[in-house]
Amino acid sequence: MSDPLIILGSSVRAAAKSAVAAGYTPWCIDKRGDRDLRAVAGSSVRVVEPDHFPQTILHLIEAAPADAKVLLAGGLDGEADLLKAIGFEHTFLSSPPEAVRRVRWPSALATIPKSPGLRRCQTLTTVSFLRRLWRLAFGSFGKTRYLLKPRDSYGGQGIRWYRPGEPIDATHYLQQHVTGMPVSAVFTCDGWSSVLLGATEQLIGEPCFGASEFAYCGSIGPLQVSEKTREVMSHLGVVLTQRFDLRGVFGVDMVMDFKGNLWPVEVNPRYTASIEIVEKITGTHALNPNDGSRKNKPPRSSVQGKAVVYAKLAGAVPDLYELFSDHEVADVPEAGKALQKGAAVCTVFASGHSRDDCFNKLKTMATKVYSVM
Repeated sequence: MSDPLIILGSSVRAAAKSAVAAGYTPWCIDKRGDRDLRAVAGSSVRVVEPDHFPQTILHLIEAAPADAKVLLAGGLDGEADLLKAIGFEHTFLSSPPEAVRRVRWPSALATIPKSPGLRRCQTLTTVSFLRRLWRLAFGSFGKTRYLLKPRDSYGGQGIRWYRPGEPIDATHYLQQHVTGMPVSAVFTCDGWSSVLLGATEQLIGEPCFGASEFAYCGSIGPLQVSEKTREVMSHLGVVLTQRFDLRGVFGVDMVMDFKGNLWPVEVNPRYTASIEIVEKITGTHALNPNDGSRKNKPPRSSVQGKAVVYAKLAGAVPDLYELFSDHEVADVPEAGKALQKGAAVCTVFASGHSRDDCFNKLKTMATKVYSVM
């Protein structure tokens, strides 16, 4: 009998399928309760209403198997007190609560030692009155622009441009904006050693998927990088693992500038959206990388991609399984469920012979969703 695994997050379908493939029985709490999550083999699903997320998790988790470990998905990185309370009763398969708190602190990445090919974004948690006055009068210093980011943000939600002269409250911080390609590197680690599983291009703020300007809306891989860039990514993974005692899987969101330098912008100490694509590309189990059942399986030769489709207007969700097959669409709500403008409708998947071919197929699938909404 497989071991139970508690999976927590705003949407845990991808992590639950990965857990089954790695030999676990998922025990899930999320706030969507989508049809395909409920269909994951052996899974047990509890749904938290959005207005009560994540507070109700602590009550619901009391019914979970006492010996089950916990895996985090998105939406809980900033909930330090909640994770600490869960940690009194359960061990984490992903990074422990204190490691999550430390690595998600706004200035955490500023402590990473400089090295060739790796750059650091300037981060500010406060702005003095004189500096705000200067910026109001004369604009930004040099050509640097800043993003105002919520401390508990995930998936790019709530991020916007910082307006010169605006104060920063305790729930936000500033991060230097870097122009380039958004990428995500995926690692597995044990607190000391770290292995780079793969990397993807991130799709951010694409209007064709209804995404707001800085919202995550997809991943395409494999990301073709030089050997030097792979070394930089691998080095960063080891440094983060050892400095913050990271465990299990984690991802690092970065920007690759036009000179090929990597600028880390956020560490996600959990099962991330890009892991699903990395698993498809490499044929590995991210949650059990030492499992020998896939070692001889060749990696896919095609480009793989996923895109989150956001509602452009408020309305009811159609039966998406009438539009797509079950391997083309996921995170599917019950037909007829009402969604607000900007809410995630579903995730679509495509493969292609090139990055652009894959992207265009995803775009076509999103257009198909919008044609019935």
